[in-house]
Amino acid sequence: MTDVTVPLRAPRPEKVEERPRHLAAVDPAARRRERRARIGVRLAVAGVIAAVLVVVGFRVLMAEGQLELERLQHSAAREQQTYEQLRLKYAQQTAPQAIVARAKGIGMIPATSLRYLSAPGLPAGRAAADGDGTFAAARERDWKKVKPNLDKQP
Repeated sequence: MTDVTVPLRAPRPEKVEERPRHLAAVDPAARRRERRARIGVRLAVAGVIAAVLVVVGFRVLMAEGQLELERLQHSAAREQQTYEQLRLKYAQQTAPQAIVARAKGIGMIPATSLRYLSAPGLPAGRAAADGDGTFAAARERDWKKVKPNLDKQP
């Protein structure tokens, strides 16, 4: 049979140097607290970033709305000016002097005598301020007849 020999261990030196421990015992509760704290900080940072983005978005929307409002105000001012110019042109063209000038332009001549016509419904020979109300009633009746025709003009 063969003899089995057991390896011999080297003797330990008497003086062993103390190495600093690089491992430490981990407390599970402390680890959970740190994890929660990290998650809380991340959520807080994400919340602040989201709030800033929301504020910036609202500011952009308000600026766009302000620009649209200014554009509409300028457009309304231009249209108002055009309306006023057209009203002035209409008033100038319907003025008695303009009508007389156009009549002369097409060859009409002024009348040599004047002839007055009475309006329908107005009693002949009555003054405008006779005080008995018949003139006012006739004027009201005539106004109701004429008003639908006036609506078609500017």
